[in-house]
Amino acid sequence: MNERERFVRTMTCTSPDRPSYGDYFAYDSTRLRWEREGLPIGLDSGGLFDFFGMDHIDIWNRDGLFISPNPLPTYQEEVIEDTPDYIVHRTESGSIVRTLKNSPPPAMPQFISYPITDRQGWQDLARRLDPNTPGRLPDNLDELGRLSPSRTTPFGAWLGGTFGYIRDWLGVEGASYAFYDDPVWIAEMISHLTYFYTTIIKRIVSSGLQLDWVMFWEDMAYKAGPLLSPSQYTKYCLPFYHAVIDLLHQNGVHVIGLDSDGDIHALIPIWLDLGISIMHPMEVASGMDVCATRRQFGTKVRFLGGIDKRPLALDYAAIDAEVVPKVNFLLESGGGFVVEVDHGIPPDISFANYCYFRDLVRSLCEK
Repeated sequence: MNERERFVRTMTCTSPDRPSYGDYFAYDSTRLRWEREGLPIGLDSGGLFDFFGMDHIDIWNRDGLFISPNPLPTYQEEVIEDTPDYIVHRTESGSIVRTLKNSPPPAMPQFISYPITDRQGWQDLARRLDPNTPGRLPDNLDELGRLSPSRTTPFGAWLGGTFGYIRDWLGVEGASYAFYDDPVWIAEMISHLTYFYTTIIKRIVSSGLQLDWVMFWEDMAYKAGPLLSPSQYTKYCLPFYHAVIDLLHQNGVHVIGLDSDGDIHALIPIWLDLGISIMHPMEVASGMDVCATRRQFGTKVRFLGGIDKRPLALDYAAIDAEVVPKVNFLLESGGGFVVEVDHGIPPDISFANYCYFRDLVRSLCEK
């Protein structure tokens, strides 16, 4: 069974020879620490997958179709303030952010302002979100389409979302007020997102490229629950998902996931009803539990993630206590998971601990 077949069978609970292996190698700071502790120097994400004996299912980088959701033309980048400790600059997406110079990722920038505050700003942004603008898709899209039938590794695409994008455009506060004060404007933005991504999908399909998976992105929850109520989300955001997912199903895509941090308990039933079956990253610090979720929904729900990153920074006993019960339960209850840390692997996890974690996962899955 090749890696493409294994991933699709893993994510559809249809008896792979073993579960797919993968993880989210997000941070250079982690890789640099591991290089000091014995990892070969200079590995890219594909090299990391090879080193750790994983399948090539790096949906964040190597094995995903490049789709630019950014404003094109971009906004003018500008340095506004530069100090010994931080820099304030306008990004090509139009936000103004403060970034600390001596705190690399996973440290987050501080957002000072957002690209739009009113309808005039939205109209300018909407003009920059033309799905047919050159640069949205790779120049070699047709070649990827021709090679698609012979691929042995899974290949897919990120297809945006609704609230997550509006939050990026307006900020959490601005988006929250807009859903309450100006639902007509919200509907207009979601209608444009629907046009944007259905057009992109049609261009992909016309190339002959068969997507093995798609991942939506929302990041619309925090530790206490969703940033938008399930009723508001259902009322305003579902037209986007119905249109996009119907188009995906018509073209043979059935491995469909969604990325949102935070406590997403209240949203999972909505996503399952839409045909979104894969949840990522199942953030344990926000109360997400893959075992409890599997007990509630059975194999209708599948997972990328779900392993609490914090015990992996401690010792082997802590890793065993976190990993063994979860992996065994998910295997016994039908599979449908790729065992990963619940988001990017932070630099407080040592190289030795991570090697132990991957060896443990492999030993459990291959019994």
